[in-house]
Amino acid sequence: MAVEAFGIEKEFMQAILAEVEAGKTQLPEFQRDWRWPDANIISLLASVSLAYPVGTIMMLRTGGDSVRFKQRAIEGATPPAGAKAERLILDGQQRLTSLFQALMLQTPVKARDVRNHPIQGWLYMDMQMALDGETDREEAIRWLPPDRKLRNFRGEVIEDYSDRDREYAARLFPLNQLFDHDDWYMGFQEHWDYAKDKMQLWNRFNREVLDRFEKY
Repeated sequence: MAVEAFGIEKEFMQAILAEVEAGKTQLPEFQRDWRWPDANIISLLASVSLAYPVGTIMMLRTGGDSVRFKQRAIEGATPPAGAKAERLILDGQQRLTSLFQALMLQTPVKARDVRNHPIQGWLYMDMQMALDGETDREEAIRWLPPDRKLRNFRGEVIEDYSDRDREYAARLFPLNQLFDHDDWYMGFQEHWDYAKDKMQLWNRFNREVLDRFEKY
């Protein structure tokens, strides 16, 4: 009688997210829809940025003859037509979907607010706050509305980060640029006219924050 083998594998987060994008890692059709609140997403990103463990992901390899499930892509992923999954996510959908939307997509992240209403937004990291040892890392992560403008109760714009120069000036790093940040970094240097203190800020942020995502 054949025995199914189970294994524990350590893989880089970036590689798994790339498989999600390519459609090599998908969901079995029976999995529930993604419904995480924005606070959970921020907490997850903060944990990864500090290299804290965020739990295991359970997957099932496809291709067996005994069990076959219909497949669907993670919410937000648009794999090539006809892409066949090599693995199916059995546990960890909420975490993987949150990471994929926040770090890989060039569209607003979809989530839920405290009242369980659907919301959309962009996730940023305040570079200076992230490097402040007295500040909780979650406080350094900001959720901005789709137009990247914050308004008061009268609808007046009080903060505007709708273009890169405003991001650079505020030292707000868009987390969806994390795995391909060369262009953003070059623009940041030019915006600050290659000022030494800003280059030191970037180098430390890259080393102490971004590098942890890339090695996670």
